[in-house]
Amino acid sequence: MKKLLLLLLFVPSIGFSQGKLSGAKENLSSNSSSSSSSSSSSSSSSDDDDDFVGGLFAEIFLDLFLFIGYEGLFGSLEERHFSPYPYYYDNVNGEYDFGALKGDKRSLVKVNANYFAANSIRGFETTINYRFIPILGLGVSHTSLFEDNLSGNTDHFNMSSLMLNYYRIRERSVTGYWGIGATYVGDDVNTTGFSYQVGLEVYAFRPISLHGSYQQSFINDSSIDQLQLQVKYHRKKMAYFAGYHDYSLGGVSVNGFVLGAEIRF
Repeated sequence: MKKLLLLLLFVPSIGFSQGKLSGAKENLSSNSSSSSSSSSSSSSSSDDDDDFVGGLFAEIFLDLFLFIGYEGLFGSLEERHFSPYPYYYDNVNGEYDFGALKGDKRSLVKVNANYFAANSIRGFETTINYRFIPILGLGVSHTSLFEDNLSGNTDHFNMSSLMLNYYRIRERSVTGYWGIGATYVGDDVNTTGFSYQVGLEVYAFRPISLHGSYQQSFINDSSIDQLQLQVKYHRKKMAYFAGYHDYSLGGVSVNGFVLGAEIRF
């Protein structure tokens, strides 16, 4: 009887000992291992399906490209310069200036870091954005998440991204971009996958701006989806922000609030 009671008490602790981050890593890595054990006939069928889906996607993208046209996707390359910082000029709220005024720059570097909190999960996120010309830039980001599980250990989830961004919207009050690149997930996943992202920042009124971005990374047979919504308070070259970040890590939802700071050079 005592053994039965101990078993009933012990089993639930096993069932609920796995945290969100551990489950996310399992989801992001398990599909690749299970696919390797499938039979040759099923893998051949899967390859045919992948070819069909890939061909369909390529056809849709080509039709969309031809429909919108080069101008719609890439825009005309009007000359732009970077203002020293947002709200520096009376008639320029955001990052871009149409003319070469004194103090304007030809390149821009932004570095930001934030603290993320979501119930039992916490973490830190850092991003470096380097625009070597007004229309193109490189973005490097790293996210580290931590979770204390019931066994007393701490689960870690780390991912890093490298993106090449095209800044399609370069107006005095609005910056909009899309980009492609790659994301690496470490720890027990150790996989690199293709990524794309879109983003928009609106410099609504002095000294506030609104930022939103979405990034999706394909890891093995699953994906990581990241949604970021932020409100920024600008003070010369510094900005302080608060916001809401929502992650889908291989289907495991992690969302919470952030506090951070940003500096530009």
